[in-house]
Amino acid sequence: FKFPPKMFSNTELIDFGAGTGHNTISLANWGAKCTLVELSDKSLSIAKEVFKLRAKNLNDHKFINSSIFDYEEKDKLYDIVHCRGVLSHTAAKERAFKKICKFVKNGGYLIYGDPNKAGGFQNMLQRYTLYKFSNSDEEIVKNSELLFKNDIDRSEKKGAGRTRNEIIFDRWVIQSQDDPSFSEVCKWLSDSGLKLYSSY
Repeated sequence: FKFPPKMFSNTELIDFGAGTGHNTISLANWGAKCTLVELSDKSLSIAKEVFKLRAKNLNDHKFINSSIFDYEEKDKLYDIVHCRGVLSHTAAKERAFKKICKFVKNGGYLIYGDPNKAGGFQNMLQRYTLYKFSNSDEEIVKNSELLFKNDIDRSEKKGAGRTRNEIIFDRWVIQSQDDPSFSEVCKWLSDSGLKLYSSY
């Protein structure tokens, strides 16, 4: 993250697709009051444990078991809307993007990330190989370790506290992946009335 920690101080932040909370906890400890929205009840229970262990003030944060599409909170806007590595796994990435943008306060920020079509090519090739030679989630995990051990090792060393299984499930077991192009994202921003501040 290249953001200054003070950017998050005394802000209200919503994280769509918060997963196990390993990304969100840093933002919480930089001063954001976080609402974590996550479809997987297992991931959300891990996020609660992560926050119990590491959050400076647990009572400042909310945990909501919901999909992006089902989440409703009338008239509530946030200083920061955070959503990384999520929308390419939804059934309708553009609709999901428009939905999360509705929660950005005037003058607020959207922190969004997904692999783009070009950058995600290696991952998609790996997914194709695993799905071709695996008949179950358990076989995908086993074959991932056989075929892509070095790749998993690198991801594990990067930190964020994810286990090998979490890395494998995030990258390959998850059933749907439709990465957007940069031009698609720019159009979505424009259609939602948001301005691109920076990207990488």
